[in-house]
Amino acid sequence: MLVTSPILSFESSAFAVAEGEDAETNPGIFGKALAEWLSRGLNVRGVGAKPPYAEDWGWCVEVTGHKYPTGLACASDDGEKASWRVYAFSDLGLFGGFRGRDASVRAVNELIETVKDLLSKEGSVTNLQSDGEGSVL
Repeated sequence: MLVTSPILSFESSAFAVAEGEDAETNPGIFGKALAEWLSRGLNVRGVGAKPPYAEDWGWCVEVTGHKYPTGLACASDDGEKASWRVYAFSDLGLFGGFRGRDASVRAVNELIETVKDLLSKEGSVTNLQSDGEGSVL
């Protein structure tokens, strides 16, 4: 079972795309600099965040201190280099939903609110929006 937050979307030129960065993900999927920035920002705020790593869909930042794997998914928006999407998630596994759902929903919501606050204080971020819906899959 996967718990996800609302998706935050925004624009910013502050997260430079490195040459060949999308070789670690899928073509046209960027976000390493954004994930690194979020990891540092979370750590400053006392949220234990590990260094980001590449997935085929973008960049993942795992956070510590939760019973189930919890983190952020970061990626560019449709191959753009200045348009971004971020959401928080918690993976409860096959049977975790019976015991951990409520705590994971709270953890995911708290994490995405911290990210939203970080982004809202970054001067280069514009058009910060939330899709307003999380999900439990």
